[in-house]
Amino acid sequence: MKSRVKFSVYSMILTVVISVVLILACVKTYGELVPFCIVLALCLMLIIPALFYAPLSVRANERCIIISSLLKKHHIYLNDIVRVEPFTPTMGARRLFGSGGFFGYWGIFKEGDVGRYAAYFGKASDCFLVRMKNGDKYVIGCADSSEMVNYIKRQIG
Repeated sequence: MKSRVKFSVYSMILTVVISVVLILACVKTYGELVPFCIVLALCLMLIIPALFYAPLSVRANERCIIISSLLKKHHIYLNDIVRVEPFTPTMGARRLFGSGGFFGYWGIFKEGDVGRYAAYFGKASDCFLVRMKNGDKYVIGCADSSEMVNYIKRQIG
């Protein structure tokens, strides 16, 4: 089963605004070596991690869940999963590393009742929580999250 990641309006606006500001800053500082290098370094620091971690689609099969970003696929093996359940992250979640809207929500977050988790989603209302045997947790989001949860539950028995 495969489902694409839908981004929230906030995430789309934030991504466009930050991207436009970064492009304009590059254009404005072009020709001035030091400011241009600083702006370019900032651009790379923001965009390169997004290419590796920003979720584009979620796919599940009989072996694993695959979260696809532009340059990397993240695998979560079904035989290591304890439980899968619908989940909606709250605004109270603290971002420890990653993005809180720029190219979606991805990275390491901490929330009071759930604890620390890795997140890969575009919209909070489309999420589910995966609990692993080793204690790791993943919050994953996709357009058909309830169908994805049911599919994964059937696969893990």
